[in-house]
Amino acid sequence: MKNIPEQKNILPSSADSNAVGLRQVIGKTSKKIFSTISALTIISVLTIGGLLISCQDKNNQNNKTEVMQNNQEQKEGILKPIELYIEAGRKGDGNIAKPAFASTATMSWSEDGALKSVPIQALFDGFSAAEPMTANYKLTTLDVEGDAAIVRIESQFGSDKYADMFTLVKDGSDWKIISKIYQTIK
Repeated sequence: MKNIPEQKNILPSSADSNAVGLRQVIGKTSKKIFSTISALTIISVLTIGGLLISCQDKNNQNNKTEVMQNNQEQKEGILKPIELYIEAGRKGDGNIAKPAFASTATMSWSEDGALKSVPIQALFDGFSAAEPMTANYKLTTLDVEGDAAIVRIESQFGSDKYADMFTLVKDGSDWKIISKIYQTIK
């Protein structure tokens, strides 16, 4: 067989010429449109667009405020067990904290680099063995997804300070702490 040199087509294909023609038409059309629109019209359109976006942002703000107000009741329900926990320490009575915790709840911490985990009854016993003391807390994190929540507080019982983390699950209309993890703050 004889080698036939490849021929290059020096005429543009119909697809190429169609694309070029289309670009030219679009270019001419856009020049006509933008040359007939006054600067005032363009500024007006941009201003109205900005106002619409601003209104949308305001609606989103209103929706966020409404959600936050609706969630205030939920927040109070989640913090109720935390309040019982603090009150038990304040009064030196572990029985006060019992309704705040699920019966299978645990308390965990790290001691000398080793994980310690005990049934929550150990917390109740510790509160009941202690004298009443000043106790308070500051909420630092509250994260809720449906019927599950994570709460982090900084608490103080007497002179001892803690970073407490709780996981809670909704049980009927009440929230129950299912685990308490803490770190002593020095």
